[in-house]
Amino acid sequence: MLSVKADLLGKEWLGRKINENFIRDLKNHNPSIDPCGENGEFHTFVTDGPLFKNKIKVIESEMVLRGGYWFLEISKFNVEKK
Repeated sequence: MLSVKADLLGKEWLGRKINENFIRDLKNHNPSIDPCGENGEFHTFVTDGPLFKNKIKVIESEMVLRGGYWFLEISKFNVEKK
């Protein structure tokens, strides 16, 4: 998770991976939130995948509240071979 709408989700959701636990926790937290974030509740950032030649490793980041959203602002990262 790279950003979350502050009135729906807290900053503790930033940096979470989307997996079965995420979906379960999201439904328990607020069942009206779309699990795909289709209504702008959250935005994601893909760091690795089966089609990627390399992966992105976040080294430094900061949680910032701006315009009604919590953002995980990435200040340092590495591109690494798999």
